[in-house]
Amino acid sequence: MWRPCIKRAASACLSRGQTRLYSTQYEYGCTGSGLGARATVSFVTGHEVKTDLPSKLGGKDEHPQPVELVLAGLIGCEVSTASFVARHMVPRFPLGSIAFDYRASRDGSAPVSLPLDVELPASPVIRTVTGTVTVTVAPSAGEETQDRVDELKRHTGARCPVHRTLAAAGVKFETEWKLQGRR
Repeated sequence: MWRPCIKRAASACLSRGQTRLYSTQYEYGCTGSGLGARATVSFVTGHEVKTDLPSKLGGKDEHPQPVELVLAGLIGCEVSTASFVARHMVPRFPLGSIAFDYRASRDGSAPVSLPLDVELPASPVIRTVTGTVTVTVAPSAGEETQDRVDELKRHTGARCPVHRTLAAAGVKFETEWKLQGRR
């Protein structure tokens, strides 16, 4: 089980020359069950998620597809990682809001190709993630530049566990992070 340094102890950790404020090992757990194309997954944290497939693939289209949840996990992870990165940039990046519009693509024929004992016609993996990320600075902040948004993108991609996992699997990221005026 991981245990982060609590806030009042964080300065003590740093005063001893440590650069990490948190434990280096995180563990995640879940259980799941399914019927037909639908699945229910329960996490050790008490949360639950359901998945399904479109009707043309044998599902009832009542819940997100599993691959859609991969994309949702990427966005959720990049949001929280960007927030962390912005707070620790020097000077601090005054992140107001961040909006994602991502698409993932893969060959859809591989998972449903038949017969089963014949080599797949293509790989079923996600090939690319494309889209835009719109970064807005906090209302009370001064001016920011696109170069700083590019720095935010670079540090976020390097630190986001989901982004790094997908990149290590060969997913190509074709995303543009752009600075938008205040809100």
